[in-house]
Amino acid sequence: MNKICMGIWGMTNLRDRFNVNGFGEEVGVIDRIKKVGETEGIDGIELHVPTEIDEKNADEIEKVLSDYDLQMVQLCGHTWTERQYKFGALGDTDTKVRSAAIDRVKWALDMGARFNVPISVLWPATDGNDFPLQTDYVALYDRYVDSVRQILNYLHKNDYTTRICIEPKPFEPRSWIMMGTTAAALSIVQEVDDPNFGINIDVGHSLIAKENVEDMFSLVLRAKKLFHTHFDDNDQQADCDIPPGCANFIRLVSIIYVLDQMAYDGWFGLDLFPYRDDPIDFMKLSVENLRLAQSVVDLMNKKGAKELRAKGTDGPAMSRLIRDCIRQAK
Repeated sequence: MNKICMGIWGMTNLRDRFNVNGFGEEVGVIDRIKKVGETEGIDGIELHVPTEIDEKNADEIEKVLSDYDLQMVQLCGHTWTERQYKFGALGDTDTKVRSAAIDRVKWALDMGARFNVPISVLWPATDGNDFPLQTDYVALYDRYVDSVRQILNYLHKNDYTTRICIEPKPFEPRSWIMMGTTAAALSIVQEVDDPNFGINIDVGHSLIAKENVEDMFSLVLRAKKLFHTHFDDNDQQADCDIPPGCANFIRLVSIIYVLDQMAYDGWFGLDLFPYRDDPIDFMKLSVENLRLAQSVVDLMNKKGAKELRAKGTDGPAMSRLIRDCIRQAK
């Protein structure tokens, strides 16, 4: 099965707008990384510049990664947690804000080069609108694409190997976020047309956009633009970020099936927010469910799933096959 990495942002005291103090205790970055390293089945971490790594703690992080044989898999610039980014970042109308956001991403790329980081995500969290016609989306896309091109030019100029991914999400923190669907993000990726520019599908984001997730994975894989994944789950009402397969295990099987079919060889990232629960338990359950889903897919392949899908005419037979393989898988 593919290697699994964990976003360390979900391993400390988590707050929401109804409880600004959170329910847990603050956990330092180094201790979070150690907890990941102590969890069987997790081989890497994801984090942000500068909220989780900067020049002050980079040496210590490098040592802990070595001690626990962990890889830094994804490092992105935080461009939505400061006042200057309240109305946007890479697409903001203010050139100073855009420049600051571009520099933040460049910082992540510079730091990532030190750790041989393969992925850096762009999440347009605050680039969007809250009121009808508040934002000129045509101009917003023009500015955003220009910022992406500047970042990619910097990447190539420095011979960095990191691949940059758009992570689409329809809403939250803005009422509407630009490129809020997988297909919309793919259209921008194909417009930019750079070998180092692709997509990170966050399963929970796709679900709250009411997408057919196996369709979206197939679409992006077919375009050879799926560079990374974020696994989590929800009931398609809110981005709850519970462990994958907990809200709908068959849906997880369908995703793993498509990834397996298309020979996806990237990482399985975990983007989890255990507001009330133990993050270690969230990670363990995620590993268990991902492994079980892969075992189900392996059984399905042995029992004729490919032939059934090629016909595309017998839904009940496929449902029985999935059911039986879930019962038999270990």
